[in-house]
Amino acid sequence: MLLHRLLAQGAARHPGKTALGWVKRDRSLSYAEANEATDRVAAGLAALGVERGDRVGVFAHSGLDYLLAMFGAWRVGAVAALVDLSHADDLDRYFGDCGPRVVIYTHDYFESIDRHRDALGSVETYVCLDGAQPGAIDWAEILACAGSPPPDVAGEGDIAHISYTSDAIGRPAGACLSHGAALRAGRALAEQMGAGDVSLGPTALSGPYQLVANLLPALWVTGTCWVMNNWDAEGGLEVVERLGATVLAANPPVLAAAHSEAGRRAGGLPDSLRLVLSGEGSLPAGLKSAWGELGVAAAEVEMPAANSWPPSSR
Repeated sequence: MLLHRLLAQGAARHPGKTALGWVKRDRSLSYAEANEATDRVAAGLAALGVERGDRVGVFAHSGLDYLLAMFGAWRVGAVAALVDLSHADDLDRYFGDCGPRVVIYTHDYFESIDRHRDALGSVETYVCLDGAQPGAIDWAEILACAGSPPPDVAGEGDIAHISYTSDAIGRPAGACLSHGAALRAGRALAEQMGAGDVSLGPTALSGPYQLVANLLPALWVTGTCWVMNNWDAEGGLEVVERLGATVLAANPPVLAAAHSEAGRRAGGLPDSLRLVLSGEGSLPAGLKSAWGELGVAAAEVEMPAANSWPPSSR
């Protein structure tokens, strides 16, 4: 089983059901739409020369296009190499570490891209999500690709996902997840969920936690997954209520903020919310108990063991 096939399975079972959504733009894609768009992105990346094992770098705000870039990379057999926007000043070190063939980025970080371009010799093509820029093609060209995607060539043991932190002395520390490892972790969480669940992730897509705790469990059960850029700025529990979100996958600071908000909010906690998942840091026992007092189960996600980048085979 490969990560992108979750969308194909969902499209076969419930084509019109919402698969992926982006809170900031109030945009969503059905399973059929997301699967079709993934194929177009894969065809577009293949037309740029991307092959099995190549890295496709993503440096952008969370959103639907970010998700499609990830799924399209997996569909073509490539690795989604994700660098958080907080690393803008050291972009050359992070992308220099994983050596992407293509970099997909957001327009407001053009200066960071341009400043480090000479140091990124592996990059053959830059793609801007918001229209063509100097030295970068428009993401719309990728989405509009009319070619057929290549055959599935990846294996379950292939690296699918690279995310970055920094080590003790500030060097890039890449962590790799294979298709199989990520899917097994997501499936374990999916045992607590059903097709009616709506999962909301308000933290950055650049880390592995949103993949394992928010995205994959919902897609395993043909539920719905929403991504959110900023908990406080975009409405917090108002968004939970509007979406009818049943699962909140967030780090401890966001979960603490959400619990405090429930105490201040006139309507209290939205009735739909039944489960909160924490994986980016330990969930304090007091916070777990506090959620339980509101009738919401709280669990700490056990992340799969990640290999360091580069793998020994590189």
